[in-house]
Amino acid sequence: MKKSFKAALMVVLCAGGLTAAFAFTKAASVQKAGLIAYTYNLGTSTGARNASNWTLATGSTPSCGAAGSVPCKVVFDASVYPTLQDYINDQGFISDAEVAYGPGVVSKQ
Repeated sequence: MKKSFKAALMVVLCAGGLTAAFAFTKAASVQKAGLIAYTYNLGTSTGARNASNWTLATGSTPSCGAAGSVPCKVVFDASVYPTLQDYINDQGFISDAEVAYGPGVVSKQ
C-alpha cells in the first residue's frame, strides 16, 4: 500500500512539473513575439496596403517628423498578427490613404 501511494504521488508530481514547464515555455514564446515595427518605403500613400512596400525595422525606428498623409511606420503585436499583410488585411482599409491614419501607424508629410 505504501509503495503504490508513493508511486502515485511521483506520477502526480511529474505530471504537474511537466505541465508547469510547458506553460512557462509557451508564455515565454508569446512574450518574445511582442511588438514589431515596419517602416514605409514610398513617398506617397499609394501602395500602403501592400506589405512589400514596407521594411522590417531593425533597431530603432526612424523619426517621422511632422504628421501628414503618408504612412511612416507601423507598430503592431506579432503574437496577434503573424505578418504585416495579416495586420493590414485585418484593419479593413478601403484605400491606401486610410493606412496613414490606422491604428498603430505613424504618418509623415
